[in-house]
Amino acid sequence: MNHKIIIYMDLSGPKLRIAPIAISRKKNKVKNSITIRDGEHLWLKKTESRGKASKFNKHGVQTKIGEIGVLLPEIIDDVQINHRVLFDDGMIESVVVSKTADSATLRITKCYKSKLASEKGINLPDTKLNLPALTERDIENLPFVCEYADIVGYSFVRTASDVSFLQKQLNIHNAKDIGVVYKIENKEAFENLPFILLEGMKSAPMGVMIARGDLAVEIGFERSSEVQNEILWLCEAAHVPVIWATQVLENLAKTGIPTRAEISDVVQGVHAECIMLNKGPFINDAVVLLKNILGRMEAHSFKKKNAFRALHVAQNALKPLLGIINPSHDV
Repeated sequence: MNHKIIIYMDLSGPKLRIAPIAISRKKNKVKNSITIRDGEHLWLKKTESRGKASKFNKHGVQTKIGEIGVLLPEIIDDVQINHRVLFDDGMIESVVVSKTADSATLRITKCYKSKLASEKGINLPDTKLNLPALTERDIENLPFVCEYADIVGYSFVRTASDVSFLQKQLNIHNAKDIGVVYKIENKEAFENLPFILLEGMKSAPMGVMIARGDLAVEIGFERSSEVQNEILWLCEAAHVPVIWATQVLENLAKTGIPTRAEISDVVQGVHAECIMLNKGPFINDAVVLLKNILGRMEAHSFKKKNAFRALHVAQNALKPLLGIINPSHDV
């Protein structure tokens, strides 16, 4: 049987990461991480830094502030005092306590790891970033993507203007029919989802990916299940297909044994149009199991039937419009 193979290519957008850490040690060894503890202060620096560990006296009092650099110095301009800064998928939490033109001083508030390693990801759930959704490299890659891909993934989309900018770039390359998947992976993108959907639907075909890893870090794990369901509901109302992504059957793909939670997660993913698996030595087993579960569950239900209460994310999107039409109307 012949199957059409659809080619999907990702536009990664700007990468929010720690700069490489390379601390010289004895015997020509290099250390690629620094030790972190609760309550510690740390400099997040614009200027090039190979990383420095903090120092403490025998009583546990910090005597020297450590430092790390960032790959995108612009984020130092955007973070403000009391904004949270999360590292390594939220495993290390901190808050900005002071700022200069070249650095932000952080106080570590929670550590689920004792070491912060080189080039780990940064999440800024309280910060409005003045970064372009498409980098210069993304724009350089677009001609190749438009020529060979059937679908393009838009990783750093946050606003409706990001959507319109990508569509203009696609039009330049006469790629009006290429599919676009808008990856909802941060708090700002979720809060602006109604506008992203409305703008995206001006240039079909389109879809949405629930990038649950980064999204859970930014909005908090307590709300992650609620928010991913709200995204499903909004997209169903807009007749926009959804990709259920991040860590689906990950333990099975990596070790050959699934967890109970993974099976429940797949069942929840039935409500999306597509489920994405990550790589692993047992990926074929994961594909077979996924197919079997979906086949059984799809026979029981179609989409999701819920109360569909008014969603705050939709209400907040409507408030400015309602204020223009009828200032006295309170949503």
